[in-house]
Amino acid sequence: MGKTDVTAQFEKLRRFQETCRLPRTDIAGQVPVQASASLRAAVSRADIRYRKYLDEAIRCYEVEAYRGAVLMVWSASIERIYESIENHRSGFQLMEKANLKRFGNSKSYHKIRKKNDLLYLSDKNLFLLCEDSGLFNRNARKLLEEKLDTRNRCGHPTGFVVGREESVIFIESLINNIINGAMLNWDKQS
Repeated sequence: MGKTDVTAQFEKLRRFQETCRLPRTDIAGQVPVQASASLRAAVSRADIRYRKYLDEAIRCYEVEAYRGAVLMVWSASIERIYESIENHRSGFQLMEKANLKRFGNSKSYHKIRKKNDLLYLSDKNLFLLCEDSGLFNRNARKLLEEKLDTRNRCGHPTGFVVGREESVIFIESLINNIINGAMLNWDKQS
């Protein structure tokens, strides 16, 4: 069905609704309410340790501050990864072993012994080390790298405008897969 066919179908529907005096509902106005409820449900399933970040993200979303929502969920996701490393009985040792193997000869190499040492890694390098050490697999790394691109466009003066639907997908994807641990292997082992 082409664009003109769809337009004609909508016009027929509009005339039918007017003829039969059927109420028309603006679905565009309903979507944010439904999305907000869906996001709140996802947040309610998340660990309480990340609730402040996530509640702030939802408040940002509800006032159409989508960039802020993206940034808050990203912060919660990174904190979740840091805590998974910290809480695993050999987390820092496994990360350092992967770090030494991958970046040991690099000028930017920085030894990983504690949570604050992770701050010296770029997000992309952190994800590579998490994959190398077994915290998560390639699919999780790819998901995080994809979301990192959106986060960077939102967190820097790029002129990028994130839309309502894009922010919902971003938020739910990270809550369901990273914050709730679905893609984190160490949570299943420790």
